[in-house]
Amino acid sequence: MGFGAIPLAELIGACREETAKFLRREPFRDAYCFELVRRAISDRDQAAWDAVFAQYRGIVLAWVRQHPARATTREDDDYWLNRTFERFWQAVGPERIAAFAGLAAILGYLKLCCHSVLLDEVRAQGALRFEPFPDHEGATGGEDVEAAAIGELSGRDLWGVISAELHDESERLVAHLCLVLGLKPREVYERHRERFADVADVYRVKRNLLDRLQRSPDIRRFLR
Repeated sequence: MGFGAIPLAELIGACREETAKFLRREPFRDAYCFELVRRAISDRDQAAWDAVFAQYRGIVLAWVRQHPARATTREDDDYWLNRTFERFWQAVGPERIAAFAGLAAILGYLKLCCHSVLLDEVRAQGALRFEPFPDHEGATGGEDVEAAAIGELSGRDLWGVISAELHDESERLVAHLCLVLGLKPREVYERHRERFADVADVYRVKRNLLDRLQRSPDIRRFLR
């Protein structure tokens, strides 16, 4: 039976189990969750969309509550939860769902949508002024650059800007796993030993990428 023929109730249950494995950093199969999201987005299946919302509601709420911009907004958490899913629905669309490699990519983009709606509101209120990246010589370290890249860029544009700066598959993995999903270099190495010589190799790729992002005119353009 192909994934497209799996009954919705069975698909929802399988997606729930695989998502739990993913969050525990255990081996998982993301085809069930991808099919659930595909039905919701491409087929405009309302029941599938309701299941996606229910499945990832708690994750998005955690992102909202942890976001540094949350304290400057007046709306409650459920408002930002709904705005995040609305942004995701509008930004992805049926024609773009195939571009996502799997569950990690989908959740990464959902997280960027959460950043986007909160920061758009803060900027609209003029409640937060963003400083540009420091000069390379005065930077306090790669982690500060990473925080700026993730915390201060509009989520809907961030991945496109970063993608334009990537040179190879190793950088694509580090950008996605470290900058979007927040994994540590050691975790990246454990997942992709075939790609990196050792943990230091992941640190090297990440440091070089962050240095390049720091110098990028396109990224500076998004900073206030």
